[in-house]
Amino acid sequence: MLLETLLALTFLVPRIEDAAGAARAHLPALPRTAEAAPAAPPSFSFVARAVSNWREQAGDNLAPTSLAFVVRHAAAEPGFVARCVRLNNYWCIKQARWSGELGGDAEGHTGFATAADGADAAVQLLRRYQRDYGRRTALAIVRRWAPAECGVAPARAARGPAAGAGSRVRAPAVSSAVAPQGIGRTLRARFLARHGRGGVARAPAPAGGGLRVQPWSARARLAGHPGRAGRSAVKPVAALPRPTADIATGLEATAPSQAGRTAPAAAARVPARSGAADPAALLAPDRMVAEAAALPSIAASLPKGSLLDLSLPAPVCSTDETRIRNYAARIAGSVGLKPEDDLSLFGQDGRPTQNLLPVMLAMSSVELGTLHAARAMVAAAIQRFEARIAGTASSETVRNSAL
Repeated sequence: MLLETLLALTFLVPRIEDAAGAARAHLPALPRTAEAAPAAPPSFSFVARAVSNWREQAGDNLAPTSLAFVVRHAAAEPGFVARCVRLNNYWCIKQARWSGELGGDAEGHTGFATAADGADAAVQLLRRYQRDYGRRTALAIVRRWAPAECGVAPARAARGPAAGAGSRVRAPAVSSAVAPQGIGRTLRARFLARHGRGGVARAPAPAGGGLRVQPWSARARLAGHPGRAGRSAVKPVAALPRPTADIATGLEATAPSQAGRTAPAAAARVPARSGAADPAALLAPDRMVAEAAALPSIAASLPKGSLLDLSLPAPVCSTDETRIRNYAARIAGSVGLKPEDDLSLFGQDGRPTQNLLPVMLAMSSVELGTLHAARAMVAAAIQRFEARIAGTASSETVRNSAL
């Protein structure tokens, strides 16, 4: 069966090709397709926080190659893609009007038109660190390249004359021009101090020094007159003496004179009611009113930093210091040095040394995590920088000779 099929194809294929050629000769000429339109220039989207061509640039300039291929052709953005990859900025450089800069995200990281522009900026920035700032060790470079995010914790507001000079002084809420004597002495504040909600005058404090019923308390709402609810006379309940064990059984009767002297002392030692002995005492009206009235004063007396303080706590810098040292150890280890050793990235004439390439690859790996810049792209950026320096040096030589 197979042999017969092969023989049939052998005889039929030439005839089919001849017939197809004759039919194609009688067909009208097809119009030539228009040339493909040039690709749009890259642009930065602040909403997406990405450059429009970041996928193509990542596929051509990132390593490992297999992951870069996934980044370029995946339908959805992979989870291992760092934010600086979407900016064509594989060293997370901040904005400084670099060549090829298109914009930046909210944190100030630069969005470059191409990944090559980001590599050129990284080489220039490292040279500036060594030449202008004197940062030659890995630890010194990282402390400025990726500084601690928490910084120095701000001091609390000054409390009294013992506060140091570095403490933060809280600015007044109202300027002295609006309230020369303070906000508590304004007409509005004095009116609110004398009246409750709705303009109802507050009830005067009792002469006996007891707690005044607050307008927002449950007792005032039940009375139906906020601020005018008077204190109902609470009749004291005589505490019944507790039955005590008779430990004097069998002893002689106490003398009348001693009994008369010990009776008042025994009555004075009768304890008051407590919640353990009488649970109903916890729900007594007088106790509930006293606790409701004391709540505003308790809340006002709580110090700053308690549970009512909703401000952000001071960040902890210990994790940032660990991150900086790990970063420095990573890039120093790429050239077999320690974080405190001189990396010698550039020579005395400003030309890059052989340490620059592995250091830049290590820095890109730390910034991007799973991905890192390709060796070929970094090497090309270093060659462009050397050519630029050589051109500058030759132009200076010609100028000096002309003089």
